[in-house]
Amino acid sequence: MKNTLHFKINGMHCVTCAIRVQKAIASVEGVKRAQVNFVNEKADIEVDFPTPQLIKNILTAIDQEGYEAKPYQSQSAPESHHHMDHSPPNYMDVVIAIIFTLPLVAHMLGIYVAPTLQLVCASIVQFWAGRRFYKASWGSLKRLTANMDLLVVLGTSAAYGYSFVDVLLHRNDLYFEASAIVITLVLIGRLLEERAKRSANAAVRSLMKLTPPTALVEKDGVYVEVQSHDLKKGDHIMVRAWQRIPIDGVIFKGTTEVDESMITGESVPVFKEEGDKVIGGTTNTSGVLYVEATAVGNHSTLSRMIQLVEEAQSSRPPIQKFVDQVSAIFVPIVLLISIATFGGWLVVGPGFQQALLSAISVLVIACPCALGLATPTAIVVAMGEAARKGLLIRDLESLEVLRKVDQVVFDKTGTLTKGEFSLTFSKSFSETPLDQLLLLAASLQKGSEHPLAKAFLKATRGQMLLEVKDFLSLPGKGIQGKMNGALYSLGSEMLMTELGIEVPPVRKAEQTTIYLAEEGHLLGVFYLADMPRRRAWETLQALKRMGLKTVMLTGDRKETAQLIGEKVGIDDVIAQLQPKDKIKYVKAQEQRHHIVAMVGDGVNDAPALAAAMVGFAMGSGTDVAMDAAPITLMRPALNLIPQAFTLSKKTFRIIQENLFWAFIFNIVGIGYAALGHLSPELAGAAMAASSLLVVTNSLRLKWG
Repeated sequence: MKNTLHFKINGMHCVTCAIRVQKAIASVEGVKRAQVNFVNEKADIEVDFPTPQLIKNILTAIDQEGYEAKPYQSQSAPESHHHMDHSPPNYMDVVIAIIFTLPLVAHMLGIYVAPTLQLVCASIVQFWAGRRFYKASWGSLKRLTANMDLLVVLGTSAAYGYSFVDVLLHRNDLYFEASAIVITLVLIGRLLEERAKRSANAAVRSLMKLTPPTALVEKDGVYVEVQSHDLKKGDHIMVRAWQRIPIDGVIFKGTTEVDESMITGESVPVFKEEGDKVIGGTTNTSGVLYVEATAVGNHSTLSRMIQLVEEAQSSRPPIQKFVDQVSAIFVPIVLLISIATFGGWLVVGPGFQQALLSAISVLVIACPCALGLATPTAIVVAMGEAARKGLLIRDLESLEVLRKVDQVVFDKTGTLTKGEFSLTFSKSFSETPLDQLLLLAASLQKGSEHPLAKAFLKATRGQMLLEVKDFLSLPGKGIQGKMNGALYSLGSEMLMTELGIEVPPVRKAEQTTIYLAEEGHLLGVFYLADMPRRRAWETLQALKRMGLKTVMLTGDRKETAQLIGEKVGIDDVIAQLQPKDKIKYVKAQEQRHHIVAMVGDGVNDAPALAAAMVGFAMGSGTDVAMDAAPITLMRPALNLIPQAFTLSKKTFRIIQENLFWAFIFNIVGIGYAALGHLSPELAGAAMAASSLLVVTNSLRLKWG
């Protein structure tokens, strides 16, 4: 079992900050692995064994890097997540910066402002509104490292310092507006980034808010209101109409329809009655419901969903490794370019002022915000959107590989089909009405968990079943029992033959046929079939339009498999396979350089799901389904699969766009600044605009 600690980290402003914090945490003795996410401002730390001293050492390591951190329980009940949301942006520093920058802008536009007043205004902006940059830079310098705050501090301090000396010497070459405008624009840019990041995390925050804060729980025969996080397994809870269900549980009294749209993405309410399971966070839409808690806190479906989404958002896809490597050396390279620019202009340029302004512009324009935001913002939005649709993606490597898949392999039972038999047709060969025949057949199977029995019991739901005596099970053939003094037999054609009963030639090859007889006389016949899932045909056609080959692997008979394959429109059908044969097929295809995605029910297909490059587990939020494959369909809707392919392609297209524009922006911007074509003010505005552009581009995943 993994021991994982979770920390909230404040003060990170770029991906280089996250890399520094991650390295510092990883260096602490007892830490096995650390993952720091800049957008989420969180760290997931795998340790040998969590102790108070280890937590203290981790906090110290983060503090020494110049950042604030506090531990929190990621795997607690969803309601405990509320306070872990992003803290509100610091508007006051932005307001102060704008107010005291305005006089400097006015002077730049030709309105006279006394040098002393300019000094006062610039000092407030530089050392009060911009104090965060100095604090972060000082921490960076103490460890002989560099971050983007250092670029801001060096650039603005140079302009401020030069102007300060000019005021003392009563000269008029003042550049206070350059330093103040840059700080103001960077603060505004970060404020906009923060708002955009909050928007990117909206889907996860929506999940966090689903659990009601209180619940009505039975205490000594009376239902009293308690905090939801105090609920325990086995508690009896009352849920009134249009209230959210606080926990995962089983209904022991009441019938209703439950809106599960925020968990599964399915908009149509689901009928629930005694014995049915309910998911915490869903809404009871009618009547009073009484539920016994089966999973609370970190064991609930909702908590598992939040945990998986957060883990996926915090992980890094392979494409991010390259960005991290570039970001780690980016700031030192920029410092060298800035120094070279300053020296070059001193040698060949018009003088010290041009050299200083060009060097400052290089430092400001090169802040790697856009580069750091390019991948994580797109990932955060994509994971949130996937969860909103009903897709849980456990690792980003699978999401990245998915866009390269060229073959999708499906299991049949429980995947392309519902995995449960339905009564499709019945016929009477006697005077007994069909509804009475159905009641007799269902009564014989009362209490059975056999898939065929469930179909009969479902068809007679709500009816009073008959008492059965002298029950006898005939494995592979059927069952017998006495009702109202008569002996009834229910089973296959083989059983009827053994009883000397002749059956008419009316069997449908693609369906299972069950016969009912009374004292040696045939009463009727029932046809049952495992029907294709809703939208199976549309899903297969959508995958084909994407250029993907579709294959069905099943252990069922070839004739039955072919008929299902024709109904769903699959390309190829391979039947009568053992689980090991499915693995062999997947591996054989990958040896032929095909990239295979496997879709199964998450239980009996687990080996093949693991063998495939990408695995989809069908499920309804169960633990087995979540753990079986890197991608879980939270509701049994096959149309989510092409949506996953589309999301993968869109996500990595947007990441590539973000990286392209971030790199182009920095390369072109640094070149322009070094050549003296970019003032510090314009450099600051362009830097802020580039970050906002990257975040906004990532939000297209949410809007489109």
